[in-house]
Amino acid sequence: MKKKIAFATDLGVLGPYVLCHALEISKQFDAKVDIIHIIEPMGVFAESILDIFLPQEDLDHLRKEGVQDVMQTIKERISDTMTSEFTTDDDESFLGEISVVRGQPAESILQYVDDHHIDMVVMGTHGEHGEIMGGLGSVASKVLQRSSVPVLMVPLSRVTNQLGVARNEPLRRML
Repeated sequence: MKKKIAFATDLGVLGPYVLCHALEISKQFDAKVDIIHIIEPMGVFAESILDIFLPQEDLDHLRKEGVQDVMQTIKERISDTMTSEFTTDDDESFLGEISVVRGQPAESILQYVDDHHIDMVVMGTHGEHGEIMGGLGSVASKVLQRSSVPVLMVPLSRVTNQLGVARNEPLRRML
């Protein structure tokens, strides 16, 4: 069975930089790279605002179909951006599936690893909330501590400083 690598992305501006590392590893080990993005559930405050301002019929529709539409749009934009802007034709043969999942980020990544028989996880060292634990964000730290497979952390602070990019600046083409 072909080896599989999961590239976990928060869709930050440095995501393609991390993907390049995942693709280089995939070439060395003849592996496929699955791309996974997690959408966190709405908080209680956001839910209460929607309850107040949306009619129940619209709210039901949003919960049933709206979220699925958003997830599909994100998936399509990840695919378009990664395959057209940041990979070569040779790289595309190493790309696996793209998954957009609802849930808590660390737990969802770990569940994906188990469900899809992933051999390695590749992710950046910190996300939009900045450095929390010695350069590791909370999601990266949880995945690293609890993963059943090797986890490659790509240090983003040096790249961020060199490029003069804010850590929480989104990848504009994906939005």
